[in-house]
Amino acid sequence: MASYYAIVVLSVLSFFIAAGHALDERVLQTTLYIKQTPAQDQRTVGTDSTAVIINWVIKDGPDATSNTIGHAEGLTIYANQAQSFWVTITDMVFEGGSLAGSTLKVMGLHGGMSSGPGQWSIMGGTGELTMARGIINYKIIQEDSTSRTFEICISAYYTTKYTIPVCGGIGGIFP
Repeated sequence: MASYYAIVVLSVLSFFIAAGHALDERVLQTTLYIKQTPAQDQRTVGTDSTAVIINWVIKDGPDATSNTIGHAEGLTIYANQAQSFWVTITDMVFEGGSLAGSTLKVMGLHGGMSSGPGQWSIMGGTGELTMARGIINYKIIQEDSTSRTFEICISAYYTTKYTIPVCGGIGGIFP
């Protein structure tokens, strides 16, 4: 009989722990714009132009008068010549707006858009977007010989920085 009560107590306890963690989780759904201007915000690694360091501008709107709120900083590698796809690994670093001081870790393909819109994975975040995970649906809304503009629709779950325990003195691991 005692084991029955132990099972009930543990079940109730696990329910409350799970419910408590679910309440800490938040959702980010927003649309932003990335402006890629190769002559200004990227440089090749090596001599064959198949690896490029990027520092693309993130804006809150698609036009020239929109506010710059951050940068997509990382690396893009020409991975599939047949379909003209690039693998992009980047940190979206937010320097202005409501996400200032936060980052998103993003990875995925972009390039030959004959098949339509694309999607990138969100694999982490910092600041207000701690432990982010989700997707970014994107499409190219402007492209000419000097620049390209991506419309990005971010859908992510995250835990705010205020709900994560601060390091310090845990078992002597952290000084």
